[in-house]
Amino acid sequence: MNTDKLKNTIDSIIANTFSRLENVYNNHKEGFDSDLPPTRERQSRLVFPAYYYDENGEKRIKSTRISEQELRFAFIEEFNYYCNENEINLFYSVETPTKDTYSDFSTNPIPNPHGRSGEFDMVIYDENLKRVCLIEFKANNADEVDHEKDFLKLKNEEKDDVNVLRYFIEIVKSYRNDTIESLKGKFRFKGKLTEIRCFALEGKSRRNIKNEGEDISRMFN
Repeated sequence: MNTDKLKNTIDSIIANTFSRLENVYNNHKEGFDSDLPPTRERQSRLVFPAYYYDENGEKRIKSTRISEQELRFAFIEEFNYYCNENEINLFYSVETPTKDTYSDFSTNPIPNPHGRSGEFDMVIYDENLKRVCLIEFKANNADEVDHEKDFLKLKNEEKDDVNVLRYFIEIVKSYRNDTIESLKGKFRFKGKLTEIRCFALEGKSRRNIKNEGEDISRMFN
């Protein structure tokens, strides 16, 4: 598969993943009624779990947990579905060690030939099990240092091979102008080869409209 076709494939999987996540968020939240059976065709069995707290000896729901784990597993579900439906011979690994090594990776990562590997959230391979796409997932407008570490890995790995695709994919619950500006500041680390994709599960923050997801990737092009 050439690079352009691979990119179109990954972009389609991402778009379908965002739709899948929106569906899950609207219908599969722990502690809330669901009117969409999980066995419906193409419907995920994924659930957004709840945070609980204790009130006078009774467990009550505080909020819905949104994390990069839901994003990752929805992507893997869609990746498998899409490849099977379209007879595409791609493979994947998760928590994949980087080829490059670093020192002080947890605090202030610096490329170091005597250091240790970092990890990619997901790596996609072609039919020869060659790395063709590197992916990092994030959620909830994480700290700047968390973004910087991910972009360092994406920028450094396979740096001499422009045919290796690099994606940074993030979900947020909702967004406002200050959310966008905050993310833009963190995305400045991305380098020229990394593609940004971002999805808001509830779209723009409004008083009367909720749970209308929105792909906000265009805001970072």
